[in-house]
Amino acid sequence: MLDSALAPALDSGTCPHLAVLLRNDAEFAPVVASFYLLGAKRGGLLAHRAAQVEVDRQALAEAGLDVAGLESEKQLVIEQLDLDEPPDLLPQRLEEAFDEAIGRGFTTLWSSHTPVGPEPEAYERALTIERAWDARFKGRPVVTLCPYVVEGLEGSATLGRFTGLAEHHDGVLVPSEGRHELFKPA
Repeated sequence: MLDSALAPALDSGTCPHLAVLLRNDAEFAPVVASFYLLGAKRGGLLAHRAAQVEVDRQALAEAGLDVAGLESEKQLVIEQLDLDEPPDLLPQRLEEAFDEAIGRGFTTLWSSHTPVGPEPEAYERALTIERAWDARFKGRPVVTLCPYVVEGLEGSATLGRFTGLAEHHDGVLVPSEGRHELFKPA
C-alpha cells in the first residue's frame, strides 16, 4: 500500500520523518500496518506508540500485520503512549530498546503511533513530542510515520494542517485515489 509512495524517500539513503494525512480514523490501521510490513521486510525494529494498546494491537492485526508473530520474535514493540509524561521520555526509552535491537541485528527503527486527531490541542501536543523525537533520533537509522486525522476540518484548516506538517516533516503522504502520494517540502 505505501511501498511505491515511500520508495523515493527510503531509497535516497536517508531515514525520513514523515507525516500522513488520514481522512478518518478508519484509514489508520491499513496505512500503519502497511508501513510496518515494509519495515519488517527491510529488517527493521518496529515500535508502535498506542493511546490504547489492545485497540491498536487488534486493529493492526485485522489490517494484516502479524502482530503476535512480530511481538514473539521481538521485532515489534507496542508501548502505551502517556501524554502526561515529559515529551523526551518516550524517545529516550525507545532509544535504549533500539540500541539493544541493533546488537541483535536489526538495521533500522520504524516507528508510528495512534493517529493524532484534528483538535488543535492534540496537534500542538503531537508536534511537541515530535520535536523531542527529532532531537533524540536525528541522523540515526530511524523511519518515522506520524498519522494525522483531518476529518472535521474545513478545507482551509486542512490545508493549514498540511502546510504545518510539511514544515516539521521530511515529507507528507496525502491520500489520492486509493493510494498515497508523497509531497516533500521545497
